[in-house]
Order: sequence, then C-alpha cells, then structure tokens
Amino acid sequence: MASDPSVRHARARFFSDSGFSADGGYEDDWAEAAFGPVRYRVPNTPARVAALRRHDLHHVATGYAADWRGEAEISGWELASGAGVYPYAWLIALWGLFTGLVHHTGPTIRAFLRGRRSENLYRTGATVEALLAEPVSVLKARLSVLPADADPWSERAPLSRAGDVLALVGWSLLSLLLGVLSLIPAGMLIALAWRPALPSLACPLRCSGAAAIS
Repeated sequence: MASDPSVRHARARFFSDSGFSADGGYEDDWAEAAFGPVRYRVPNTPARVAALRRHDLHHVATGYAADWRGEAEISGWELASGAGVYPYAWLIALWGLFTGLVHHTGPTIRAFLRGRRSENLYRTGATVEALLAEPVSVLKARLSVLPADADPWSERAPLSRAGDVLALVGWSLLSLLLGVLSLIPAGMLIALAWRPALPSLACPLRCSGAAAIS
C-alpha cells in the first residue's frame, strides 16, 4: 500500500477493518447498530447519511477506531473542533462523549484537547467526493490534525489552556445531562431486547460491535 494513500483508499480500509460493508451502507434504507450486546436497526435518513459521510473521514484523518473507545475519542474530537450545521452529529457526539467520560476518561479527554487544535469537515464546504480524491496527508493538513502521540497542550498558552478546560467542562456537563436523560429509555430498550421473542430494536448508533456513530 502507498505510504500516502488516497482518502478513498484509506476509507475503504477503515470500512474493512471495522466490519462495515464496502460502500459504508450509505444507500441502505436501514442501518445496523449495537449497544453493547444489543443489536439495533435505525432508519438511514438523509440527515444521518450526510453526517456519517464526513464522520467516517474524521476516522481516517484521526486514526480513531470504530469501537467503544474510538467512538468516544472521535466524539470528543468532533465536539472540540466543531460540529457545524449537522444536528445529528451534535447529538451522537454528545452521547459518545458521555460514554467516553464514563468508560474511557483519559483517552476521551486527550482526544477532546486534540480536537481543540483541529478543524473538522462539518464546517467546510468541500464535497465528500473532492475530499476522497485527496491524499490522506492533505486531509490531515486541511484539518490541522495533530499526530496521535503529540501532546495537545504542547506550547499552548495559559489562556488557551484555560479555554480548553472551560470548553471541556461545558461539553461534559451537557453530555452528562443527555446521558442521564437517555438512561431510562436505553435501559428499557436493553431489557426488552433481551427477550428472545422480540426482534431487533432501533437506535441512532452504529459501530463495529460497539455503540456509536461511525
């Protein structure tokens, strides 16, 4: 494989590694998802697909996987770098941040701080087709993505660090509120799904064996 593959090639590899269909399932009427051991199906609405097409390229740019930890990390990164005019992305990223703060606190916070130094594709007018033709290195440069092992606070001024902390606290409180409000309906869905006589239920999440948008 080329040392700097196209975004299209890298996305295909991401789909394969994550167990997704070769076309990403963008044209499907329904999308498969999971919440832990519970399988779900969700209507594949135009709003979901529009956000998902760009979200998947964020995975390519950042290197975050499509598992519980990776989706928590990408959620923190997306919220910190700005979700633009994609309400679906805001909602799912908030849920992902909530799960990350509970189960993968350190990596999620680090990803959030990394996102504070980045841009994202929810706030650009570039089309997905144009982005797919770029080398991955160009996509990373476009979004100012820090290397995965870089210290996101390196050479960060004290005032900027304070802004990072305030942003993290604000988004965390909002995500915790959403998470708490979601626990009751989520618990009911899980309880019902364990009944063998019932079919799979619907939920706005997709992941390779984990709960999150991907």
